[in-house]
Amino acid sequence: MLRCRFLPASLAFVACVLPATSQNSSDVSGKWVGVLDVIHADGSVEPGDALLALTQTGDQITGTAGNKPDQLSPLTNGKVAGNSVSFDVVVNPQITVKFNLSREGDRLHGTATGLPIEPGAHIEVQVARADAQGKPATVVPHTADHLYDNVVALDTKLFDAYNHCDLATLGAMVTGDLEFYHDKTGLSVGRQLFVDSIRDNICGKTQRVLVPGSIEVYRLDHYGAVEIGRHRFIHPGHEEIGVGEAKFITVWQFKDGNWKISREISYDHESAKQ
Repeated sequence: MLRCRFLPASLAFVACVLPATSQNSSDVSGKWVGVLDVIHADGSVEPGDALLALTQTGDQITGTAGNKPDQLSPLTNGKVAGNSVSFDVVVNPQITVKFNLSREGDRLHGTATGLPIEPGAHIEVQVARADAQGKPATVVPHTADHLYDNVVALDTKLFDAYNHCDLATLGAMVTGDLEFYHDKTGLSVGRQLFVDSIRDNICGKTQRVLVPGSIEVYRLDHYGAVEIGRHRFIHPGHEEIGVGEAKFITVWQFKDGNWKISREISYDHESAKQ
């Protein structure tokens, strides 16, 4: 008997059974196609696919499940109670995935539990009724990924504090063992050195302006995210100094629900290109 497998890159999931030969308006028998997405606590989304084809007999559901139509495992404990649909999928002797879905018209949506995901993450399932060939009447979109927006908001908060000499906020947004690499001054280690450097060299002297559209964000699995971008530095009241430009790489650590900078690289400092 073939078992379903969850691919590391996508955690794609496919569940398939033969549709019932007859169906009424409350019967969930048939094919359902959509998504199974892992929503990480940091706001990122690991998208996966879901295809269900259910057979309902009374309040019972039977069938098989897998990540591809040719890799199937049986559904167990399948039940329908009103608009609630639940069933289990035995992935292997150590992992049983439990699906708890609600029906709204030609949609099923809910959660799946039992996969080895990190604390704070959860799995969302959204499927729509499909025809005999597995084509859904409407395409179900994946859950929106918010990691980029979250990191951009952190960048804004950080440099608002930088521009306004809010040393308390700056100190709270970096780890105690912060490593700051600068192409002109080398390495400095620790939160206090960072805060002191901002107070002595930046406050009242320099303002940071992000180069629009320059930010890139990439998830660091089981750690946080890396942000890459470019910014410029102006000197209000001392325009004769000119405008500087540099590239930066920020490593954000996501721990206990909080984001902090653990590593910063500021490099390629030069006069801004006009």
